[in-house]
Amino acid sequence: MDREPLTAEYLQQCEYRARKFAGAYTGTSGSLAADVLRLLAEVRRLKVEAAYRDERKDYAAAGGS
Repeated sequence: MDREPLTAEYLQQCEYRARKFAGAYTGTSGSLAADVLRLLAEVRRLKVEAAYRDERKDYAAAGGS
């Protein structure tokens, strides 16, 4: 099953909607919005980590140390 990548634009839209709900609602909706914000932060961290890993791999393949 092919999945579309999570584009920066899509993640930004998700964050906008989650921030909107996190501040406006309490209870389940507010909790879920806060959870989405934490998950988006983790996705961002993992994407940066993967980019650094790929960059190091490319550098090593090019003969770098």
